[in-house]
Order: sequence, then structure tokens, then C-alpha cells
Amino acid sequence: MKAAVVTGFEAPMQLENLTLRAPAPHEVTVRIEAAAMCITDAEQARGRLGTTPPPFIVGHSAVATVQELGPGVTRMKSGDRVIIPATSECGTCYFCSRGRSDQCEQHLVPARETARRRDGTAVSAAFGTAAVFATHANLREISAFPVETNLPAEHLAMFGCGIGTGLGAVFNVAQVQPGSSVVVTGAGHLGLWMVQGARIAGAGRIICVDPDSLRRRTAVQMGATHTVDPDEADPVEQVLALTAGRGADYSLEAAGPPEAVLQAFHMARNAGTVVVSGVRNQDDEVRLPALKLAVRGRSIHSVQNGNLRMTRDLERFVRLMEAGHLDPSSMVTNIYSLEAINDAAQAALERKNLTGIIVP
Repeated sequence: MKAAVVTGFEAPMQLENLTLRAPAPHEVTVRIEAAAMCITDAEQARGRLGTTPPPFIVGHSAVATVQELGPGVTRMKSGDRVIIPATSECGTCYFCSRGRSDQCEQHLVPARETARRRDGTAVSAAFGTAAVFATHANLREISAFPVETNLPAEHLAMFGCGIGTGLGAVFNVAQVQPGSSVVVTGAGHLGLWMVQGARIAGAGRIICVDPDSLRRRTAVQMGATHTVDPDEADPVEQVLALTAGRGADYSLEAAGPPEAVLQAFHMARNAGTVVVSGVRNQDDEVRLPALKLAVRGRSIHSVQNGNLRMTRDLERFVRLMEAGHLDPSSMVTNIYSLEAINDAAQAALERKNLTGIIVP
């Protein structure tokens, strides 16, 4: 196999030829068709989202074809097309058995060896995730989900992160109601899927906040009724002015910095719903005003992978795309070879891409 390997947090990823480990019981080997570059992948490669020691491989959202089954695999067969998301779903742990597979106990496990270098050094999958920035990957069976569709690989690659988290934030977490008001902070790889989800949910007013004019125009194309430039004036005041001074029924944060989370909190009305999804640095902290937090009735939710149950939600979201209710083409900014992985990562960090797709 060939893979983009993180060899050090201050160094670019290195393309290396590796020997892929054979699948153990309840594991599968897959050939990667396409993978999506999320800003969290780029940040993880820089050591900002965890302490997995190099060498390791990142990448957590892809579409692939199953090539080899380890003993005991029952969920799929060789030749199946599978979606690879950020989150595992064992189906039996404390959280999965209570309908919260987004918090599966097999998620974010210690680094798992996936391949070896020519000198015998082990290369791991960071946090035990998929490690899809490669030609092949060795996955746990609980981390791959069969899908039957003829949608192109560059669109399917986004289901494991942006699409699943964005639509899940709208449908599963916020549970946006028809005619309601929604504000989305951040119009990127995640926020624009939230905008599309809010449109499908029938929201009456969809406000998108982003400093980039192109991203704001794209938000309108995807269903936003209003946009806010935070560099023009206080974004909270602008959102309040668009919502009769109350704030939005639902405030969805998809930007990352702590100040964006605080702004999203203030953009929600009393007794409104705040959904937080962005993170730039694992050590960031968010400070909220105690009085408004205690007495103004806002519900605050975190959204890990859209609080999805992939075995339930994936087919629904795929059918929405097949029916033309979702616009994936506008979300794919550039397609990169594996050799250009560092260009894709830098473009994500600099907000030059909505989504960069890696086709190994």
C-alpha cells in the first residue's frame, strides 16, 4: 500500500510504501476510492487534536471497496462498497444500546497498528480511526458501512464527516421544525451541509454567518435566506436584527474557535437550541455568561458525527442525494492525488477549500 504518513508534527506528511497488516478477526481490508480532507485531519497531523505519537496516518471520511475479510466478519462481503465515517458503531456497548452510537465506546480508542515500514516500524491509525489517506486501509468491521448506490466516489467520500455531521446536527440533534429560524456560524465543509439540512427541514429563515463573501454566496445558493459578514459589524447584533431582537430558534456552530461558540450561544433566543460542533485545538475553553446560562433556558448540545446511527441514517441521507435534494458538486472545491496531500491539508487550514477530495 501507499500512504501519507505523519512523521512529525512540524513536518509535512510523507508519501511512503508500507506493508498493510492482514485483517484480524472482525476486521476488513479495503481499497480507498476517495477520501475527504477535513480541517480536523490537517490539525491532527499538526498535533493539535491528540497525542498519538508518529508515525501515523490520518483521514476519517471515505468511500472504499472491501477486498479481504478477517475471520468472523458478518456485516459485509468482499466487493461491497462501504462508507467509512469518523465514528465506530459496535451496537452492543453502553452507549450504542441506548441509541447513542455517536459515543460508542470503541470510538477514539488508543492508536491501532495498521501497517509497517520497510524497516519494520509500526505505523498506526490515529486514535484507532480509519487512516484513509492511503490506497488501502485495515478497518474494524464496526467502522465500515455498506452502501448500495451509483453516486460518484468524490460525493460519497463526504458522508463520513461533513454530510453526516451537518445533516445529523439538523435532524438528530436540533430537530429543526418547519417555519423556524436557524443561524449557522461558519460556511465551510460542515456549515454548508447544515444550511442544506435546514432547508430540507423547512426552516423559514436560514441565516449564515461567515467572513468570506464567496462562502456566503454559496450559502445562499444552498438555501440560506440571509447572510451576515462578521467583519462588517457585531455578528450577534446582526442576527438579532434579523430575528426581531430575540435570536434564532436554533443556533448551529460550525466554525471552531471559542469565540464562535460564544457568539452562537448569544445568537440563540431564550429557550432556544445551541448545537456546537467545531473545534480547533483540544485545549481550547469556552466561557459562557452564568446568568444567561442558568435562567434563559437555552439547550446546549454537542454534536459528535451528527449523533448518527449509521445503520439507520446513512441510507436516508444517500437517498436525499440521489433524489437531488442535496448539492454535493458545489461542496467539492478540488480533487487531489495522494501525492498532493499536503496541498490539500494546507488549503483546508487556509479556508481555500470547502472540501478537498483525495483520490489515491
